[in-house]
Amino acid sequence: MILNIVEPTLNDYTGHCYSLVEAIAQAAPTGQVQIWAGVQSGKIWSAKGEVKPYFFRPLRKIQSFFLYRHLLKQPGKLLLSTAGTTDVMLLDWAAHGKIPENKVYLYVHWLGSKASKAQKLAKLARSQPNLEMLCTTATTTAFFRNLGFRARTVAYPRVQDDPKVQPSQAFEHLLFAGAARMDKGFDRIADLVEDLARMKEPWPMRIQISATHQARHDAEILFQIERLRRSAYFGLTLIGTTLAPSDYQALFSGGISIQPYAKADFADRVSGVTLDALTAGCPVVVTADTWLGRVVLKHNAGVATSDLSPNGLRMAVNVILRDYAGYSRRAANAALALRQEHSATAMMSAIFQDERSSGV
Repeated sequence: MILNIVEPTLNDYTGHCYSLVEAIAQAAPTGQVQIWAGVQSGKIWSAKGEVKPYFFRPLRKIQSFFLYRHLLKQPGKLLLSTAGTTDVMLLDWAAHGKIPENKVYLYVHWLGSKASKAQKLAKLARSQPNLEMLCTTATTTAFFRNLGFRARTVAYPRVQDDPKVQPSQAFEHLLFAGAARMDKGFDRIADLVEDLARMKEPWPMRIQISATHQARHDAEILFQIERLRRSAYFGLTLIGTTLAPSDYQALFSGGISIQPYAKADFADRVSGVTLDALTAGCPVVVTADTWLGRVVLKHNAGVATSDLSPNGLRMAVNVILRDYAGYSRRAANAALALRQEHSATAMMSAIFQDERSSGV
């Protein structure tokens, strides 16, 4: 049985596309795995499956339509690993009729603006009742079910390497990891660095300022990067390139990962960076009343705070510093617990088993 994974943004190591697709391909049953990705993907892909360099970013929606039309006529299954409303529309147009059961699976990472498109999505659910919506959270699953889709909750898949989590005994640096985005509180990071410079704090800080899949920063992000550069904070290291997975993961060793993400955007949205930090035994400071906050509080692996001001973030850091080894140990223990919870086995069961589960 062929599994066709479609991930147009997979061109390099930016974001979590590579690790997500790698986890899915790794867990796929014996058979052919084809990965339809960006035109540069062949240069970096080294995991299971045959990568098909296909998508040019400016043309990806048009290309998606023709690819869906082609794959719907072929044997095997189709998984859209990062699916949105546009993909549902394109599948409906490409199908020229009802898509058969057990054929197409759409992995939805968060609800976001989809809630404002409920009427349009409900119409598509009536047109394509056999589409399978796989969702990272129960809230998103309920949303799609209420619209008439088949939907179930599937935890965000992680690569299932042998556990190698080594808790850090000593604090070395603060860290903002991943692409620079405003919904991840990048302006709050700039606020914090300026404050650290004024307070003459002795904490080194590493900040990734690499771009998202758009490959360029918007004006607001550029403004925040300039603030960072002008802060003259002695311990500041700005990392402007997208790192290979091993170098990226090494950033978390000895760190405290600062994640002042927007509550509105991450209230029910999984964060790969949070999982990455815990995997490295790295304590985290996160926004309270979010998915991140609930994970952190459950495992006592960091601090969840509603005060994202420089003073609030510094207070959270100081809480962790009073028992850094303990927080690091609990972060490592959390990673081991989450390893099974975020196995891609659940996704493979949803795709390859005919029996339908309740989903949540």
